[in-house]
Amino acid sequence: MQALLPCCCGVDVHRDVVQACILKGLSDNPEVVRAEFKALPADLEQFVNWLIEHECNHIAMESTGVYWRPVYEAIEEQHTDYQCLMVVNAHHMRNLPGRKSDIKDAEWIATLLRHGLLEASFVPDKVIRNLREYSRLYRSFVSEKSRYLNRLEKFLQTHGFKLSTVLSNIYGLSGRNLLYKLSQTGQLTPGDIIQAVNNRVKASTEDIHEAIKGRLGLHERRLLHTLLKKIDQVQTEIEDILLTMQEVAAPYQTAIEQLDSIPGIDTLSALTVIAEISATPQEHFSSSAKLCCWAGLSPRNDESAGKVKSKKILHGNPYVKSILCQVAWAAVRVRKSSFALWFWSRQGKLGRKKAIIAVARKILTLIYKLLESGEFYDSNIALQACSSPPRHNSLS
Repeated sequence: MQALLPCCCGVDVHRDVVQACILKGLSDNPEVVRAEFKALPADLEQFVNWLIEHECNHIAMESTGVYWRPVYEAIEEQHTDYQCLMVVNAHHMRNLPGRKSDIKDAEWIATLLRHGLLEASFVPDKVIRNLREYSRLYRSFVSEKSRYLNRLEKFLQTHGFKLSTVLSNIYGLSGRNLLYKLSQTGQLTPGDIIQAVNNRVKASTEDIHEAIKGRLGLHERRLLHTLLKKIDQVQTEIEDILLTMQEVAAPYQTAIEQLDSIPGIDTLSALTVIAEISATPQEHFSSSAKLCCWAGLSPRNDESAGKVKSKKILHGNPYVKSILCQVAWAAVRVRKSSFALWFWSRQGKLGRKKAIIAVARKILTLIYKLLESGEFYDSNIALQACSSPPRHNSLS
């Protein structure tokens, strides 16, 4: 097979060590230059200087966990003349069995790159990467808060307090006032309930008092107070992260407003989507169909001997897939919207889960078109997206 690159480098990244191999020349027996560097900042700087010294401007590395990030960013910042910097899924460049070693892996990556057989993974710019870290941390903290709320409900039920029976949200304004008072006194009187509960609560004072008539001891009150403080602490951190996300995403305010104009998408959802697909997905994905496939919103092609074995959707990116499904459920509840009309006319035949995946795919397609054209949401554009003819690999 003919070589396409006269000089290229394959990098096998580990936690503590970086194995690198440069192949020079277009002949069948290229010159091989190997080196090993530690994954420390000073050593990564030596690695970049080593690449510059050998005039190597085409680099490919294995996407090993998060260990590739420091290597990638060191090359991105210090090697100003690089022409190609690829992060490749390890599953797409497996070597033959029995030929596995760190040195051979680096050479194998360089060989595949030299012949143009590698496909780069999607790596957005550094601002989007930072926004993505905050977005995923936000999701993690929201899950953590949910776990503490479940622990609080379990604690109350264990000690006979049926607060969730009379309040729809035990940690709303009224519920929080009642719980803090309970953690201080150990029991609640009708006067405490009248003072803590606002007039929007439907349950009467007598019903609430009957539901939470009980007593907590000293150690139980301390445990309740610890749970309440932990929930408030996590909520404060969630709000701080959201503010930081808005600061980081300030250069992409126009793109966020474009997404915010779509039914079902609010500012937080727009920030999360931008953090995953970037504000310019058209620069990384040649079509909206490829973006939907990367997001895991397209059915797989599993056919053999003329029989279709499976049409399940791909795994894709779980973060963008989950937020788009949440957005889709919100969009189909907007009365007379094109997404609602499409969903409610087909969910009986397809089933709600398949239909909502199809709506999520349509929303992502619409996002791609809006970011590509620079336009804002128009119901006619959405109607065209929802009435587009079905493809062989689409649920719609």
